[in-house]
Amino acid sequence: MEYYNAVDTTRIPYDNAAEMAVEVTRMVWPAAPPTLGPRVIILVPDRVFQYGFMASSLIHDPINGMLLMTSPDELCSVTREEIVRINPQGTEEIPPIITVGPFRPKVVRDIEKMGYAVLQVRGKNVFETASNVARLRAQCPPESPDGPNSLFIISDEQPYEGMPVPYYSARSGVPILLVQPKRLPPSTARILRDMSDKNVYVVGGRRAVSDKVLNEIAAIVRPPVRRIAGSDPFATAVEFAQYRDPVTRLGWNRAKKGRGDAFTFCNVESWELAIAATALAHQGKHTPLLAVGCEEVPSVVLNYLEFLKPQLKIPVRPPFMHGFVLGSYEVISREAQVQLELAVKIDVQPDNC
Repeated sequence: MEYYNAVDTTRIPYDNAAEMAVEVTRMVWPAAPPTLGPRVIILVPDRVFQYGFMASSLIHDPINGMLLMTSPDELCSVTREEIVRINPQGTEEIPPIITVGPFRPKVVRDIEKMGYAVLQVRGKNVFETASNVARLRAQCPPESPDGPNSLFIISDEQPYEGMPVPYYSARSGVPILLVQPKRLPPSTARILRDMSDKNVYVVGGRRAVSDKVLNEIAAIVRPPVRRIAGSDPFATAVEFAQYRDPVTRLGWNRAKKGRGDAFTFCNVESWELAIAATALAHQGKHTPLLAVGCEEVPSVVLNYLEFLKPQLKIPVRPPFMHGFVLGSYEVISREAQVQLELAVKIDVQPDNC
């Protein structure tokens, strides 16, 4: 099937997470000489959303990582070829390859046979692994204003409301910790006590992270705990894109009427494609993620895009808008892409719709 791009929306038509990650890597680093390309490859399993989410904070400088995906049982060929193409050199503190989460020993051995040292970050469960990722990130503090000073909290049970968070983590290096909806796991509580001076942001509504858990967190850390949430995953993504803490200045702050902007659009059910494309938040247009449906774009997203759309100037000049659309027509239909195209196209103004 042929896929058609429009003037203001670029479709990346892969439904396989490993293939999507490789394509995004090639878009971001088309030549990838070792002096300019990513220094570290971060490898995550393609079956469990928690590991990809928590690994995203390792993308930001000074690690300057690139996230790739594979089966936890075997290093897939497209990922292997991309590791060879990138040829990561590592940093003074970090080897060329980081694996986050459980991989069979064969996967690690195969990478080592390729000539790359591997740092394995894992734990007894997803909560402990997320804590270990956060500790590694603290050893290489992010080169951003909010990265060294903040933590995100999301639910471990479902990816939908947490999907936008890895994009900001890739941009800033803010670590992501996991909780259960009604329970603060011991390993998460321990790292919160160790990092009690951090600014903590809970992303998702009360069904994702209950007030009980939020209050337990607030009793551990010193700064006030903030919640960022909308009425559903689509609205939460919009809230997250608009959010800016007036005190700490954390947040995308994409909230100025008519400013124009760029976004990545992903089907809310396709967390693996969202993770595979997190580099789009770290390089190029530095896009937040907005969630959509397969057949249509929710009104909360369309209204937000119309709010941001700049007025058309004559002669035509910036600012403009743009969107990356993840997946084939089976993931986000052509009709939904047309809705997005009209919403970001400055030639189509609200009064003319």
